[in-house]
Amino acid sequence: FLLLALLLAVSGVYSQAANTIVTELQGTVPKILVLSSDMSNVEVIDLVNANSAYLGRILVYTNTVSTVSIVISSKNSGVLVGQTPGNTDTYPYLLGFGTVDQIDLKNEFHTTYSSTVAGYTAEFPVKISYTKLLDMDDPVSADMYSDVVTITVVIV
Repeated sequence: FLLLALLLAVSGVYSQAANTIVTELQGTVPKILVLSSDMSNVEVIDLVNANSAYLGRILVYTNTVSTVSIVISSKNSGVLVGQTPGNTDTYPYLLGFGTVDQIDLKNEFHTTYSSTVAGYTAEFPVKISYTKLLDMDDPVSADMYSDVVTITVVIV
């Protein structure tokens, strides 16, 4: 009998009071916006032998059903600028972004898209078109020409 009483006491049958602990577990998942690209920081384009270039693609991921605003701007208002001091020549180009071609970046380009499901990744190919050097009405001087394009993505 002593062995049975000892086993019952250890198993809790003989406990005089019961205590309960209840806890709620919570975790927060914030809005996530991930912008990625296979484009490099510097894209070298052939202005002599080609009239367009595929630059890469932009991938936009969000985990919310939302509207995403995209703004594209150019440091030099949509032209490549000669880098040699005193060279005032410019090389015009047009940008293609997603399904929109012929974007003139004299002014910022604005577009939006809506993700109708959470966890959606949108893909936007990016390309540039221009006139080949020898086809230009007024060819530019020999120089390195550049512009900086900025693509900003915001959940609205």
